[in-house]
Amino acid sequence: MKALVYTAPRTLEMREVEEPSPGPGEVRVRVGMTGICGSDMHGFLGHSARRKPGLVLGHETHGVVSALGAGVDADLRDKWVSVNPLASCGRCAACRAGRQNVCADWRILGLDTTAGAFAESVCVPARTVYPLPAHVSDTEAVMIEPLANAVHLLSLAPVHAGMFPTAAIFGGGTLGAAVLSVARTRGIRVVALVEPNPKRAKVAEALGAERVLDPNTDDVAAEIYRLTDGRGVDLTVDAVGREVVRQAAAASVTRGGTVLLLGLDQGPTSLDFIDLIRREVRLQCSFTYTDADFAAAFDLVARGAVDYRPWTDVLPLSEGQQAFERLAADPGDRLKIILKP
Repeated sequence: MKALVYTAPRTLEMREVEEPSPGPGEVRVRVGMTGICGSDMHGFLGHSARRKPGLVLGHETHGVVSALGAGVDADLRDKWVSVNPLASCGRCAACRAGRQNVCADWRILGLDTTAGAFAESVCVPARTVYPLPAHVSDTEAVMIEPLANAVHLLSLAPVHAGMFPTAAIFGGGTLGAAVLSVARTRGIRVVALVEPNPKRAKVAEALGAERVLDPNTDDVAAEIYRLTDGRGVDLTVDAVGREVVRQAAAASVTRGGTVLLLGLDQGPTSLDFIDLIRREVRLQCSFTYTDADFAAAFDLVARGAVDYRPWTDVLPLSEGQQAFERLAADPGDRLKIILKP
């Protein structure tokens, strides 16, 4: 079969590789479409130690079940399915508690030695596939996995009894847009979204952000306090992961508020913990999603509650190198570029 293989930083090659065979409890999925994630971009740029040359990237995927391993329900054959690319052990204390995302033995497609979905076929555990309804389009189905991250993130926000909390989102890429969409379905008022790219800023406005701030020209924290009558927002969301963004998110949250940390662009960050402690600010990290979050994101797409098709491009897998280069140079208003074998 053909696969798009990461061979060196900034280099992807179409290669002929052996088609995988499903093991016990697995299915082989003939890939329909796979979206390019920010983590795939980190690998492409050579910024991910866990994505080494020789690996097939890609995890935001769906397709048709084409082969079954031993012990798999025969009804799954030929089903069009969404794939939850994160497989946990299912046995540890975290998994038994429904927190599969913090399983010590989790693995995800396109990381370490697990082949990803920028290929004609991929093998996955049968328990990680979800049959898709016929009315969901190919491009909509790709967005289930990114939305699952947003569902999980907002599940970690404190309950505001009798209140609809206010929020500010830092980052207008795919994850920021996903958080914006999920927040609006949950009655969270997104006072501002922070995004320097003017094209993505217009997308955020179309998706329902009340105000889009440009960090290159606006004093973001001061403007958020102005928009909230000097209070700050209940929730800030860092969907970027850079030090300056984390600091701005911490500065913009109200007393007793919560900073939700999702972005993974940089590691070390300096924060003023005396200020955070005195304001009793909660710092809450969020990593991927649980099985329940993926199911909730699946439901959002199936119900048509979110739709990013106006800002999505589909390209053939053979143009993967060009697609990654385009995203690295300037994504414009594209929230997602999808590759199709």
